[in-house]
Amino acid sequence: MARSDLQRYHWLSVLLHWSVALLIIGLLVLGFFLEDLPKGPFRKELFNLHKSFGLIVFALIVFRIFWRLKSPVPDHVPGTAYQVGLAKLAHVLIYILMVFVPLAALTAGSFNRGFDFFALHLDPVFPVNKDFAHQLMNVHGWVAYALAALVLLHVSAAIWHHFIKKDGLLRRMWIS
Repeated sequence: MARSDLQRYHWLSVLLHWSVALLIIGLLVLGFFLEDLPKGPFRKELFNLHKSFGLIVFALIVFRIFWRLKSPVPDHVPGTAYQVGLAKLAHVLIYILMVFVPLAALTAGSFNRGFDFFALHLDPVFPVNKDFAHQLMNVHGWVAYALAALVLLHVSAAIWHHFIKKDGLLRRMWIS
């Protein structure tokens, strides 16, 4: 629900945005390099951290979606109908991918070895199907690449608004 009288996002929206953003960027970077690491305890521990923080991000994203639907937000900054439409589409796609990336990994774990959340191990939910789990992990990886591309587009647009258009867009989501 947009409100034209709002100049900034609620402090909780800002906190969720930046904490999720930093966690997702960290998980994307770690995830892209995990496959290239030699097998061993260090790689296994990094995978565990990747999965554990991925689950935390998933929970934060679900909360963030509920909060976003409940709380008012500022109107979009003025722009052409094309720009506003593209911004809305990019935001919707980012939210969809932020849900889908960890959901694919969680589902894959549910058909494979189960899931480790730091020191807690959760057994597989479904009968083990390693081929299906492998396919889901491929989807997880490719959708993560798509999310990375959208995050890059999002950051680029924010920089463009801040330094080129100088329309105050970035300040609305910045920590005050």
